[in-house]
Amino acid sequence: MKLSITTGFALAIILACFSSGHCQSENLVYNGGFEKPSADSIADGWRTKAFRKTTVDIALDREIKHSGSASCRFQFQGKGGRAMLFPEKDITPVTSGQTYEVSLWVKAKNIGLSPNYIVPSLQFNFSPKRISPYPVIDLMAEIQNEGEWEQLALTGTAPPGSEKLSFKIILTKGTIWIDDISIKTVSHE
Repeated sequence: MKLSITTGFALAIILACFSSGHCQSENLVYNGGFEKPSADSIADGWRTKAFRKTTVDIALDREIKHSGSASCRFQFQGKGGRAMLFPEKDITPVTSGQTYEVSLWVKAKNIGLSPNYIVPSLQFNFSPKRISPYPVIDLMAEIQNEGEWEQLALTGTAPPGSEKLSFKIILTKGTIWIDDISIKTVSHE
């Protein structure tokens, strides 16, 4: 089969683009795989918060991970409570009218409501302009195979005037591993 120079050149660009990954949207989350530990937090670029009367062990787990060298593990004691995982910095800049997909890999055992009926979830929104209602993944409803890794994702479109995107993962009971968190732009083809 003969190819014209133009067709051959176009094909070479397409193949180079796909093989190098440049055609895919870049992950906007820093250290979403928890590969870089930190001396003052769970992982570089991440913060955790446990609320009053919550006993939870939060650690990087180098044995159980979806990919790479570690995952972030929350292991609640007793009846549970409420703890959060969130990036130190919001995702900036965002583009008004652009759709963003937030995804993560989750593995859970004995997940459940907190004693105060708080639902384990991933929540995200834009600011200063917000989406209402804001996008949420209800982890109890979405996790189908307890004890196995599952990818969960949702999208939201930045309203006019949006400057940044923030998200948090609220966990309440059981043992939960989080890995490979990403936020990518979604094309409108």
